Amino acid sequence: MISQNKHSLFFMMLTFLFISTAWSQESSSQFQIESYVRWNDSTVYNKTYVVNKNHPKASDENKGSEEEPLLTINQAAQLVQSGERVLIHAGVYREMIQPLTGGHSASKMILFEGAEGENVIVSGARVWEAKWQQKQVLISELSDETLSYAWSRKIWKAELPEQLFENNYLPFQLKNIEPSDFPLMPWAQLCTDKAPYQLTRGLLFQNGKRMVQLESYGDLTRIPGSFWVHPNGKAVHIHSFENGDPNTSIFEIGVQSHLFNPQKVGLAYLHIKGITFEKCANGFLRSSTGAVNAKGGHHWIIENNTIRQVNSSGLEFGYVAFEKGDPSTMNQQPRLDDNLGGMMIRNNIIQHCGTAGMRSYMVKDAIVENNTIADCGWHDAENYWEVAAIKLLRCDHTLVNGNLIYNMQGGNGIWLDWDNRYSRVTGNVIYDVQTVQGAIFIEASIVPNLVDNNFIWNIDGNGIYLNDTDQAIVVHNLVGRTTGPVVSGIASTGRKMNGRLLSCKQNQIYYNLFVDVNQPVHFAFDENSTNYNCFVSANSMNFSFESNPVFFRKGAQDSRLNAHVEFDPKTLYFFFKTDMELPHVIAGKYVVQDFFGKMRSGQATVPGPFENLTSNYKIILK
Repeated sequence: MISQNKHSLFFMMLTFLFISTAWSQESSSQFQIESYVRWNDSTVYNKTYVVNKNHPKASDENKGSEEEPLLTINQAAQLVQSGERVLIHAGVYREMIQPLTGGHSASKMILFEGAEGENVIVSGARVWEAKWQQKQVLISELSDETLSYAWSRKIWKAELPEQLFENNYLPFQLKNIEPSDFPLMPWAQLCTDKAPYQLTRGLLFQNGKRMVQLESYGDLTRIPGSFWVHPNGKAVHIHSFENGDPNTSIFEIGVQSHLFNPQKVGLAYLHIKGITFEKCANGFLRSSTGAVNAKGGHHWIIENNTIRQVNSSGLEFGYVAFEKGDPSTMNQQPRLDDNLGGMMIRNNIIQHCGTAGMRSYMVKDAIVENNTIADCGWHDAENYWEVAAIKLLRCDHTLVNGNLIYNMQGGNGIWLDWDNRYSRVTGNVIYDVQTVQGAIFIEASIVPNLVDNNFIWNIDGNGIYLNDTDQAIVVHNLVGRTTGPVVSGIASTGRKMNGRLLSCKQNQIYYNLFVDVNQPVHFAFDENSTNYNCFVSANSMNFSFESNPVFFRKGAQDSRLNAHVEFDPKTLYFFFKTDMELPHVIAGKYVVQDFFGKMRSGQATVPGPFENLTSNYKIILK
């Protein structure tokens, strides 16, 4: 353990001064929390279009007053102009919102807002009054009737009604990744003809509960709450929840590719607030598929919404609206301007998305803050490499702060992918994640990015993962109970950026608190530094540094503690108790605040995200 005497402090200060020479003044100013510009909607709205589907006089022929409201949100989206808003009253609106125009500035925005205190739901599903039958299962469809086949009384069948599908979008006839999608995502070629990638995009809900689509008809009898799509895409066979007669249930089927999707690429200054978006039957393609899709827009505020029960990604934003080579006619539209960013994504709840909670392709000066993302990745489709609670591709000076992420299956918690610059991942709580990559993943970046003050717990995979990445700064995090290395840094792909082969060098791992690690810090190269981290044994593991030289580059001033550590995911209660003396380290020059915004002491602080960590510490994280 590190002594707190004057000689040790003096040595630490000299060491920190040496380390900090790699952290330029430019980096320091870029990462200051104040440098990530928050902005707000300052519009004084001069006109309001009212939508209220439950009003007796509601009609899309109306002008949209409280007394004579519009029937649909999309009709209001065709009328609203810069400086005007759409106010939506309670109801389930089964439609796609397709705005025609955007705003002009922060003081001339367009607002789509759910009425305060009212439950506004935009649904991509339609009620299906199915006629379920047992007399036709698979046996009646077999051409060879001389053979004998077994079937089950648990299985029911119904024909899909063509009239419920819109705009020639047939999700029960479309695969999650169509053959035409693979050339746009060559990195996903290994997923051809494998589940869940070749399953259909169809969503089916029984009494509001999502059913599970199966690849094999034979599995239906064993799994209540499941369905199988006939190869022609025109009928489904189900095993209802609790083995009951499905004719007594209410069924919904997902029919829409999007829930909010502008008619033009690059609309600006839109504000979406207080709306629940649900039940979208979208595909897996990396770009242009989000249920709520900004379609290359800039300076949007998306806040206080709920996005849930989506086949693929819940929210998509970023400058790139379509993959290169995408044949969509909309992909050929000229952009209104070349502004890349200013997206504000805050205080949203995103749940039960089959792949990613949110994705973005190229964004500058964005803030992704205080969102809750839970129970996503249920398709377990990580191997097409587009799955995370938050996946940001090519982000420049972007802040990912204060998000709560949990129960992520087959994907990262937070993933910054390719050529990220001066972006910061700070103050996030991430737990119960299963991934072959990491709870936080910084990929293929050669300009510094900062990962600090995060709480990471119970990860089946790496804690923090640096792949083909240089100059990442990983400081003052708490990472506990990972099955892979607590921090892993490798260069594995042979890719190039700006003509230079990507590597994994000059990364710095300092002042972290690592609890019950399975494998400590693993770097594939020696040109990385790690020091002043504290390794805590909370369950008598007592990991031996000396017995694991392959996986650990031990810093001279790393320390070890025995402690009692608890984390309750239901209450976010964190408890830490030790009879040993806590180590102290010098506070960093730009990580000047801790997880809760408390200023760190200049001369000495403690490893991990909590400045006031004591030998008997109890706190609620959110």
